[in-house]
Amino acid sequence: MRLIDSEEQSVALMETLKRDLRDSQEKERFVTVDTEFMRENLAKPLLCLVQLATPSETYVLDAISVDVSVLNPIFRNEKIRKVFYSAGQDLEILFAHGLEIKNFYDVQLYEMILDADERSSYQSIVFKYLGKKLKKEYSLSNWEKRPLNAEQFLYSVEDVTYLREIYKKQMEELSRLGRLHWLDEELEQLTKRKSKDDNIVNFRSEKSLNVFRQLIAWREQKAKEQNLLPEQIARNDAVKSICRRGMAQVQSMKNARYIKNARFMEFLNFAETIPELLEIDEKRIARNPTLSLLKALLEMCSCREKIAPSVIAAADELEKLCRRNAESGDLRCLGGWRYDVFGKHALALLDGEIALCVKDSMVEMR
Repeated sequence: MRLIDSEEQSVALMETLKRDLRDSQEKERFVTVDTEFMRENLAKPLLCLVQLATPSETYVLDAISVDVSVLNPIFRNEKIRKVFYSAGQDLEILFAHGLEIKNFYDVQLYEMILDADERSSYQSIVFKYLGKKLKKEYSLSNWEKRPLNAEQFLYSVEDVTYLREIYKKQMEELSRLGRLHWLDEELEQLTKRKSKDDNIVNFRSEKSLNVFRQLIAWREQKAKEQNLLPEQIARNDAVKSICRRGMAQVQSMKNARYIKNARFMEFLNFAETIPELLEIDEKRIARNPTLSLLKALLEMCSCREKIAPSVIAAADELEKLCRRNAESGDLRCLGGWRYDVFGKHALALLDGEIALCVKDSMVEMR
């Protein structure tokens, strides 16, 4: 384990990494990555540490003392895989500091095609593969303070060290099942900067898209006025759920006992002024037995193949399948491995070629 806290050390680190990874066998040409940052009461998140683990060594780069752009030759190199766990916030922070990620792998997402449980945490994955229990008492540590104490340093390298071993075990299992590259193309898309936020939500209609644009525009303006991060006013997942569920979701959030954030309440008050939200609700009143059958089929395929259902097909895809309109031809679940796992069975169900029944308390196809 090495701490890199000077420009001279960072230059030497890059030479070491390039040499070691270049000379490694292809399956050993990877680096696991994690970050520690602070965003509380800050207009822009402060990147404090970037942790890296190669197959043989672990490094902690002090992002306060060192220009992290030194990592770009490694991060941009398509021959070297960058391995993260639940990379959303890490990518956001790294992009904001001018880093570009290519050949990207997310352990959390790939675990979803190895285990039907969509709620797997990093702690549960570590225990599953390594039989170890994580200590998280330093997760809210003051990472800006220098020097780091010994406990902080050990905690910072723990995740990337475990991630290295989990990645190797996942690769073995993915290879055995023939699923090595099922999500590669999709994961690569996550590392590309988007000029618009419209891609965050799978929109059911033009009305949902319009709602999303209004909510995001209001949130961005308020964040700018108050020198805050947009997510300090309303989290992205809250915006998504409102766009999907309409006014009913706004009312549910306003009535929740745990909502005490005055900024978020102001956001919800604004959302109530958007008339399209009521029209989104109206579309969701009618029940659809066909959709219920498709959901049951999806759960059955998920359990049988040990793949999380949301990775196979999203809710809006099932709705489009029910309508059997022209959009269905562009659905992910009707292409590639998803077609073999679920799509072909869904089409057969809709065409009356198969039926669902219960045997020994389990749903099966006939």
